[in-house]
Amino acid sequence: MAVESPYDLFDELRGEVLSAVTFVQDYLQLAFDGPGISVFNPLTVATAGGTVTSWGPGFRDRLCGQIAKVVEGVEVREGEALVVRFADGSSLSVSLRAGDYEGPEAIHALGFRGGQWTVI
Repeated sequence: MAVESPYDLFDELRGEVLSAVTFVQDYLQLAFDGPGISVFNPLTVATAGGTVTSWGPGFRDRLCGQIAKVVEGVEVREGEALVVRFADGSSLSVSLRAGDYEGPEAIHALGFRGGQWTVI
């Protein structure tokens, strides 16, 4: 039997909708009709209209513009980024680069597979 990676939990997001974005002081929360991700590292939003990273001009509007979009896939590039790709070609990318950590974790994911959680 193959050992499951903690990153495999993110496959559960495929087909889900980004249902809410919450701004909490110095971090973000992303809700996907069940599972949720708290984001503590820089997050980049890439759309046809351009790319913007956490707290840059237009970031809030661009991030909130992702609400109601369907997740097409999720990829974890260890030491680089957690990338959530949407069906329309846009994406959210959370930095996993060592220099971007301001604390012990980049993300805290919960509500996956019956309440499982993981920290990266």
